[in-house]
Amino acid sequence: MSNTRKIVLIDDDQDLCDLLKLQIEASGDFQVVTSTSSETALTMIKEEQPALAILDINMPRLHGVELAAILAHDEQTAGIPILYLSGMVSPDEVSRLGGGHTLATLLSKQSPIAELLAAIDGLLQP
Repeated sequence: MSNTRKIVLIDDDQDLCDLLKLQIEASGDFQVVTSTSSETALTMIKEEQPALAILDINMPRLHGVELAAILAHDEQTAGIPILYLSGMVSPDEVSRLGGGHTLATLLSKQSPIAELLAAIDGLLQP
């Protein structure tokens, strides 16, 4: 895994974290570190300095959007691209919403893994 890029995945559903970790790492291009707590995620992201952070939007206590705002205002983490995952929207709704801005993209948790990998690759293009 020497040429792999690190991704931090934050979601309060441990089963989903485990599944996505396996699927993303199966590509051979990424190492995935997970957390089910957005509070510990902040420290983890600072320590790991990932190429990308995947954040669930609807989290207990500190929502993914709030976590992304904290990251954006911290000099150490401001440049880390964000990929939001949400179970609250369908893939069709994501298309209508338009996806996000230069450092963020929004995908439905129901999206196929190929779509998730394509979004990751798109955010990590130089």
